[in-house]
Formats: sequence, C-alpha cells, structure tokens
Amino acid sequence: MFRCTDCGAEHPSFRYTCPRCGSALLFVGDELSWRPDGAGMWRYRSMLPVDRRVTMCEGGTPLIRRRDVEDEVYLKVEGNNPTGSFKDRGTSVILSDAVGRGFSTMAVASTGNMGASVAAYSAYSNLEALVFLPADVPDEKVAQILAYGARLVRVEGSFREAARAMREEADGAYLATTGLNPYFIEGLKTVAFELFEQMGVPDTVIVPTGTGGLLTAVHKGFEELRALGMTTSVPRMVAAQAAAAAPIVEAWRDRGPLRTPEEASSIASAILVKEPYNGLSAIAAMDRSGGGGIEVTDDEIIAAVRELGREGVFAEPSAAASLAAYRKTGKAGRTVLIVTGSGLKDPMAALEAARGRGP
Repeated sequence: MFRCTDCGAEHPSFRYTCPRCGSALLFVGDELSWRPDGAGMWRYRSMLPVDRRVTMCEGGTPLIRRRDVEDEVYLKVEGNNPTGSFKDRGTSVILSDAVGRGFSTMAVASTGNMGASVAAYSAYSNLEALVFLPADVPDEKVAQILAYGARLVRVEGSFREAARAMREEADGAYLATTGLNPYFIEGLKTVAFELFEQMGVPDTVIVPTGTGGLLTAVHKGFEELRALGMTTSVPRMVAAQAAAAAPIVEAWRDRGPLRTPEEASSIASAILVKEPYNGLSAIAAMDRSGGGGIEVTDDEIIAAVRELGREGVFAEPSAAASLAAYRKTGKAGRTVLIVTGSGLKDPMAALEAARGRGP
C-alpha cells in the first residue's frame, strides 16, 4: 500500500505520486520481517517491497568514529557506494522494479548524483537512460553521467525545471527521480538498518537535506525496526540545508508551508533543491523524532570539507553539510553524521578548501 505524505490518501498499487493531490507517496508494508542475510544493502531484502534484480554491491558502507573529539560522533561514509553517493541504494531498488516490469528506458531529473547513479545502473542493466540536468551542474558530475553512456538533456533553470522537462519529454520511460518514486525511499532506509547493526540506535542523526528523501528514509527505517519490536526508540532527525535555499528548515522553524526560495546559488549543489518533493515527510520525521533543522553557509561547508579531509574522509560540499551543522548543535549525544557523497564528485570544492577558504 502507498500513502500520500500530504492528504493521507491510500492507494493499493504502485504509482509515482498521489493521483488526488500530486504529492509524494510512501510505501507502507505489513509483511516486513527482520531477517538480515548476506552482505550489502540487499542483506535486508526481507524489509524491502521489491525483489532483487539489479545490484552493484551497494550498501555496507563504513561507520567511522571521529578521532580527536571528545564527543561520540560517527561518520557514515556513503561515498563508498558504487557511483560515489548514497543514491545507489535507492537506484538499486527502482532499477529492480523497472526491470521486473519490463521497461527499456529510465528517465531521471537530477542535480548530478542521482543522474550518475541511474546512468550507471541502467548501463549495467542494458537499459537506456535519459538524464535531465540543470545547466549549472558541475562538469565533473556531467562527465560521470556521460561515461556511463546516458543521453543527457540540459535544462535552463533549476531542478524544478529539469523535473518538469522530464515529465513532459520522457513518455513511456520509467521515472526514477527522487521524490517522484516511492521505491527510492525504500532503498535509502537501509542506512538505518546498517546503523542499527553497527551501533544500535544513535541519539541523533544529521542528514544533508535537499529533497528530504534521505532524512525521511532513515527515520522510516528506524520506525519500522521499532514497529517490529527490535528497538524502543528512534534517533532525533536533524536536517542540514544550505542557507542559500533551505525550504525544509524554514518551514519547520516557522511552522508554515513549504515555500519555493528565490534564485540562489551554493557550493553545495547536490542539496540546492528549491522544491523538495519529500519535504512534508521530512518535516514530519523531524517533529516526531524531536529533531529539527539547521542552515549552514558555504564558508561553514568548506571548513567542514577541510576538517573531514584531515580525518581521512574526502567529502563533496553537500556531504560535509552534516558536519557543518553538527558544529552548530552543541551536545547531541551519540551522533551520526551522514556523509552523503565522495569528494571526487566535486574536486574543485576540495581545491577551494585546500587553499583555505572558510573560517
């Protein structure tokens, strides 16, 4: 069953968004069971609604305790996934579904990382990939997408315009865009399952947040573990957003609706999402868990990239937003910082950090 994150309508069969109000859907399963078996993300196949058909050994990423800090802080290094970001978890599930349904073409709107992930997994599956990208996506991410043989469609404007173009032009393709496919969240929630096995339930999880999908998913995973009696608690969920465009944090803070920001730019391009499709579910997760939201500036992000590098972790700017936010939280107990993508995604930002930009 699929439930709308806005109007609450329930739908018995798969669809991309709610036919009543157009909002994002979440899968609600009543036949889940905790029977981990094997390695990687699909170790949790008993908790997933799709049969495994396409995998490139995603998941199983390291959890590293920070050194030289008094607090108990851990880094969940998602840049170790096949294409260098957490997106591969969701892509494995949606490609598995697409192959099972007999699709021959995948379509995705992306700010870079999801496009690379869908392109790679489509190539592995012998499917065609159409990737719709805003014009300002860094060249390094474009190169990765092209390397997998995807057909690139550059769109003037933001992620919002790219998503609109995809829906208008990708007739007959399977839609893989974050927030427009509820199965994507199902792959991402395995981050929670891995954390549970690696350390139990942390007190706080800080998540770099663009669409709101990853934060929604991690909370959903812990809630499912609680529903199965595996734990009695869930972590506080904290969203870290770029100050240039932080619609989720602003809506949470102001107790108001999600508003589309004005034109903005940030070095953290992967989380610069003005229309967060999973924003409502992310805010609900923040509220139910006793968490919240934090805005971070480019200078704070660059400083976090540099700080992570000194501990042996190479992070792209968006991925370092979790550390930048942590520095503004004070005491948060046993804390996990999700490091969402490899610094190889945007090495020019690392060069800026090495040259000393930031506080």
